[in-house]
Amino acid sequence: MEMKLERLAKSKDRKVRELYDRLVEGVRAVLNRADWRAYLDMLARFRQYSPANVALILAQKPDATWVAGIRTWNSLGRRVKPGEKGIMIFAPTLRKVTVREETTDLETGEIRVVEREEEILVGFHVTHVWDVSQTEGKPLPEPPRFTGRVSGDQAARWLWDRLLAVSPFPVACGELVKLANPYALGEFHPGTGEIRLHPGLEGDQGLRTKVLLHEIAHGLAYRLGLDGQEYRKTLGREVAYQRGEAIAEGAAYIAASHFGLDTSGYSFEYVAGWVRDAEKLLEWGEAVQRVARTLIKLVESAGEKAA
Repeated sequence: MEMKLERLAKSKDRKVRELYDRLVEGVRAVLNRADWRAYLDMLARFRQYSPANVALILAQKPDATWVAGIRTWNSLGRRVKPGEKGIMIFAPTLRKVTVREETTDLETGEIRVVEREEEILVGFHVTHVWDVSQTEGKPLPEPPRFTGRVSGDQAARWLWDRLLAVSPFPVACGELVKLANPYALGEFHPGTGEIRLHPGLEGDQGLRTKVLLHEIAHGLAYRLGLDGQEYRKTLGREVAYQRGEAIAEGAAYIAASHFGLDTSGYSFEYVAGWVRDAEKLLEWGEAVQRVARTLIKLVESAGEKAA
């Protein structure tokens, strides 16, 4: 469920407004430290949480690995340790409403009114979660892991082969490839839907794989309607460019981390150069997560295509 920051900032609930202010300050601290690794690692670890809640978890419990509400922990046979302080996050406030719809019987032409109940979002409230380290009780089963994950030098080649097999966009690489920007390592062309990689990447498998991840992320953002000409019109050329680069690099990092690719040399300064505003980072984080999820599912679907 997408979390609109403007709605949080203007909430009638004082606790929500206070937590929103704390959220923005926490993200500004991350920006000032250029601590992108910690934030993106948290986004990768907690993909089911919104970027705003991930930032709150990072600010309050930077070593968190598995968080849940008290009912979930109790259902798993665990209890929160005495004296442990909960991690504050936002949760949606839903209300049940009755919806009336008219339907026409195709045989008789009779119009009938059908009522059904549905939940609508009316706002947000503050709730608490706790990290597994703050609980005690029954041992927990190992969380499910992607069985195809590899590590070390093998990861770059393994991921490269699968990206080539499932890329929705044709990939041009090799000595004869020419880029519109000769200083770029790679390019995605919205008009042709083609990805081009710099010939100089041929000797560095790790970097070549990271660049391909980045360019496929650009393509997916464009295909999902999260980047494109409309953003240049509404945001301006420079901001739209910054936004597109932040989304592509953030999503590529999360996917690389998920599949075991060495991320120690990842270009955090490159991302930090695009986003200097805390509220922009949180808004764009929604797009980062969506592209990253799509990218991960795409690679996991490779199967025998990469044999």
